[in-house]
Amino acid sequence: MNDIHRMGMVLPFPNKQTYIFICLFTLIIGGYNAKAQDNKVVDVTTKGIQIGQQVPDITITSIHNYKTNSAKISDFKGKLLIIDFWATWCSPCIAMIPKMDSLQKQFGDKIQFLSVTYQIEKEAMPFLAKLEEQHKRHYNVPVVVADKDLHKQFPHTTLPHYVWVGADGKVKAITESQEVTIANISKMLSGNAEIAKKSDFKIAYDRSKPFLINGNGGDGSNLLYHSVLTKFTEGISPNYSRTSLNNNSQGKIIASNIPLVLIFRMAYGGYDKYYSPSRCILNVSDKNSLSSEKNGMEYMDWLRKGNGYCYELIVPPNLSARMFEIMKNDLSNFFPEYISKAEKRKVKCLVLKRTSNSDKIKSRGGQPSIEFSPFGFDVKNSRLSTIAMRLEVLYMQNSPYPIVDGTNYDSTVDLKIDAKISDLTALNKSLSKYDLKFEVDDYITDVLIIEDKQKSTN
Repeated sequence: MNDIHRMGMVLPFPNKQTYIFICLFTLIIGGYNAKAQDNKVVDVTTKGIQIGQQVPDITITSIHNYKTNSAKISDFKGKLLIIDFWATWCSPCIAMIPKMDSLQKQFGDKIQFLSVTYQIEKEAMPFLAKLEEQHKRHYNVPVVVADKDLHKQFPHTTLPHYVWVGADGKVKAITESQEVTIANISKMLSGNAEIAKKSDFKIAYDRSKPFLINGNGGDGSNLLYHSVLTKFTEGISPNYSRTSLNNNSQGKIIASNIPLVLIFRMAYGGYDKYYSPSRCILNVSDKNSLSSEKNGMEYMDWLRKGNGYCYELIVPPNLSARMFEIMKNDLSNFFPEYISKAEKRKVKCLVLKRTSNSDKIKSRGGQPSIEFSPFGFDVKNSRLSTIAMRLEVLYMQNSPYPIVDGTNYDSTVDLKIDAKISDLTALNKSLSKYDLKFEVDDYITDVLIIEDKQKSTN
């Protein structure tokens, strides 16, 4: 299971100035916002309507895929109403759409799923239409777009988020997606369900200021340098980021509540490389101390049990260009039990190859541009190596193999691909018109190796 499904979405770095990898689906829309002076951990879900309380009979507007374009909460009385808060960028949310549709058909009039997003119609509905086109299946679950009222009533910080409203109009449960099952729905309908409650913890934290000084790290106005390492800190969303490739600016690296392997990946990636999970070779006796295949709340519990860390490095402008070397030294000092190194090795890769000598990809020039979505990409006057990196960073990060450009094509290209990118067969079919193809093959590429110090010494 990759970083997206365990912790959230990983965003590709847009340029050499700044990249941010956000590792948890985080969303606060009209709900609870922690104030700067409040440094207590708060469960955001406790700020809204609670289990056992009556849901106000609010009017819901902008409903699509329903018999009317508006409805009241009371219109669903007598049914189990399951409100699904989602977004188009949330992979686990999208994975739940077919499941909800099947559950809706199975239970019929006894239940009603209602998918709710803060996103506007022109963002959400074309995405769902494309999803149905890809799946060759229509989904009957009603969709509410541009919502504010339900988000205010049920504040949360992570997606997907589910609120179960009973036939009497009272909240019966607030859960994660894992709890939305046939068994739990059946128990809820029979009136004897005990479903694990979802908690979204939030603490006031300003990433623009130093960490752990004066409640948040102070204002940083006089700080020249610091390096901080802590264990898992409740209330801070998993995150890692870096700023500054400018010798006139302060350099800063943040890694919050993430496993050790991600901190190593960030340190060796530096400003211009990305070490995906498929590029990491863990030659250690206890891999569980570095990474985990757990998901959801189990994954967060694993981080809490000594496997999650917060690291922050701030350096003055004259050291900004060297801050990743400093970070590597910190890791060596903080975790002397490991030896880490980056090198080129011949490993199994997903290699982009040309299938003929006919040049069908050479760019006609113009402004360079790259537009990607889960359903294809449109590339103009750009390098194939850039496409391979974008696929590995985000759209094909499930790949067990590093993704590399093996074409040795030196010119820029124009490509327009219309295919579900995560489906290699479909992707190759679309690439074939350009005489291109991805194949698994041995290839020399960059890898990150982490070994036990004792094993390496021996």
